[in-house]
Amino acid sequence: MNKTVTLDSFDLKLLKLLQIDAQQPVAEIAEKVGLSPPACYRRIRRLRETAVIEREVAIVRPRSLGWPLSMIVMVTLEREDARTIDEMMRLLEREPEVIEAWNVTGDHDLAVRIVARDMEGYDELVQRLFSANDRVRSFKTLVVIRQVKPLSPVPVE
Repeated sequence: MNKTVTLDSFDLKLLKLLQIDAQQPVAEIAEKVGLSPPACYRRIRRLRETAVIEREVAIVRPRSLGWPLSMIVMVTLEREDARTIDEMMRLLEREPEVIEAWNVTGDHDLAVRIVARDMEGYDELVQRLFSANDRVRSFKTLVVIRQVKPLSPVPVE
């Protein structure tokens, strides 16, 4: 659903708390924001229904599932038309090792975050996705040495 929603101070407090821990019991959240549990529940449901809260997920460390390598690949396409970008985005969406991808401005057209079990797996993936792809002019890989700041809540002010 794509409604425009007006957020008040209670909604902002809810969003701040839910971004930190979405599994808190509604009663605890309600107490922290100064609402009754039913009112808190209704507000959270409205935030979900209006897509202010896009989705709630568990954030898993890739290394714990055998994906110790993380790379950011900057991709420049041969053409920047909508069709080419859409085709590339659909291709990237199908790859489990591609965990995030963005269409960006600047010197590159796409920024792609991938995980790999080893360098051979990385090499096979980029050969298939980028090297052997006629849509791709060039790509540059940035190997992540360490994560400085994990995915963080969106500022709620």
